[in-house]
Amino acid sequence: RGEGLQFTDQFLSIGTRLPNNYNIYGLGEHAVPSLRLPQGIYTMWNYDTMSPKYPSVYGSHPFYLEHRPSGNSHGVFLRNSNGMDVILSETSLIYNTIGGVLDFYFFLGPSPEFVIQQYQEVIGRPQMPPYWGLGFHQCRYG
Repeated sequence: RGEGLQFTDQFLSIGTRLPNNYNIYGLGEHAVPSLRLPQGIYTMWNYDTMSPKYPSVYGSHPFYLEHRPSGNSHGVFLRNSNGMDVILSETSLIYNTIGGVLDFYFFLGPSPEFVIQQYQEVIGRPQMPPYWGLGFHQCRYG
């Protein structure tokens, strides 16, 4: 069912139900064909790999934005640095993490722009890199 809370010594799991035809965006950097996330398991444990078989790439951001057809949006951020899986199914979203705390932030929007502004108030705004660093990338595969 994907709902409820499981709390053990080295495993935390919490889930929630989702509305029909949800539109979820975010949950880190992934090699998926659309910004709208399809059902699946999104692993927050990054490593440098050339194979598109493993969709998790360079950034773990356990934040998602859910946008409704009415135009309203909300966001959820789990502040936890431990490795985790986020399981997105047809009816639920489940966080499974190997430890840490369940420190959730909820951003009520109402629009996607306001959700992102509220999220950036928590994590900080992006910084412009120094001029000499523009165009300098440390990436093994591209």
